[in-house]
Amino acid sequence: MEIQPIRRRRVYEDVSERLEEMIRTRTLREGDALPSERELMEQFQVGRPAVREALLSLQKAGLITVGNGERARVSKPDAQHFIQELSATARVFLANPDGVRHFQSARMHLEVSLARHAAREATEADIARIGGALARNAKDVGNVEAFEKSDLAFHFEIVLVARNPLFNGVHQAVVQWLAEQREVSLKASRAKSNALAFHERIYEAIAARDPDAAETAMREHLESVANFYWQHAGR
Repeated sequence: MEIQPIRRRRVYEDVSERLEEMIRTRTLREGDALPSERELMEQFQVGRPAVREALLSLQKAGLITVGNGERARVSKPDAQHFIQELSATARVFLANPDGVRHFQSARMHLEVSLARHAAREATEADIARIGGALARNAKDVGNVEAFEKSDLAFHFEIVLVARNPLFNGVHQAVVQWLAEQREVSLKASRAKSNALAFHERIYEAIAARDPDAAETAMREHLESVANFYWQHAGR
């Protein structure tokens, strides 16, 4: 059996971990300024490069913000920032047909569940917003670029009913990663009118408080989008 060597941690990783723990335990709270670089050097008994690398690591993770000439401050956790960190991996994953199919399946499971939830839990104000997004989508049916934007807006209004920032971030990331599918699908003949018809069915089911109908309409809609894509993607 080959024994793998133990990776030695770099100094900045220890500093980053200690600061992250202080944020997690709320010793440092949102909006608080971190100690200066010199103070951090003295506190952790490390050099300036380790402190700077630790701050850069925390900034990339979305835990702090660093302004020019100002102390770093603790920032509010942001689901979108967390999703962006996965973008490079996602693009590589999408470079092959199996990856696209996995993302299509992930979107299906997410949006079908959220459509069902919306039919059960949407307020009158939620339903009005979804209806407004549908009306804009119908107005844009003659313009591919405008229709694409209002199509996304319609789906996002349904996601917002869950009032969960993680769902918001995941949904925005998935539809961004599946941008090629959307562009290819909407250029197919009848694609826009077909999508609009499904949007109308989804809205009517949500407005009627019918979870089964909302789930079925969303599933059939996304299956139709995927079918348009595979017919025209040239893969």
